[in-house]
Amino acid sequence: MWHERFKEKEYVYGKEASEIIRIAAEKIKKEGEVLSIAEGEGRNAVFLAQKGFHVTTWDYALSGIEKTKSLALEREVTVKAEFCDLAQADWAENKWDAVIHVFGHFPKPIFEKTVEGIKKSLKPGGLYVAELYSTEQLRFHSGGPRDIHLLHTPVQLLNAFEGWYVQHFYTGEAERNEGKLHQGTSHIIQSIFQKPKQ
Repeated sequence: MWHERFKEKEYVYGKEASEIIRIAAEKIKKEGEVLSIAEGEGRNAVFLAQKGFHVTTWDYALSGIEKTKSLALEREVTVKAEFCDLAQADWAENKWDAVIHVFGHFPKPIFEKTVEGIKKSLKPGGLYVAELYSTEQLRFHSGGPRDIHLLHTPVQLLNAFEGWYVQHFYTGEAERNEGKLHQGTSHIIQSIFQKPKQ
């Protein structure tokens, strides 16, 4: 589905970074190593590369990977865009200064496996940065999956990163104007969790 969605020339989620990435860019270690999972068409990764971070993306839509490379070329930055199925991902230990996760919605077993991988692969003091649709998004028609099992609750995310420092957390309505597929009032959860330094 995602490969087909990204095949069209238009960037269906736009070319500009999401709000949470703009917030996080001020908090991630300068020139740090950043991984963006389920990156899609590259808008967040390219923005971070423009800010001086060393960015790797994981996605399993080949068309999205190609659009990430094209956008990086257009903006004259380097992004390492890799094919990765998160269900089979190999997470290296203490590798990343930040892991970015924007509107990547997965079945619960894959989400739980991904969270464990993120915890393993972030360096001490590293950041998990996310903007996801909440279960309340089913009230709106501004984007996201229509399956409640692919959406999140604030408690779910806070429990998943229990014991981590909460740098930023917001849940509620927000206006989104991100390409043709994220338009209008949405119900989101933004989070920046910091891995314990010891």
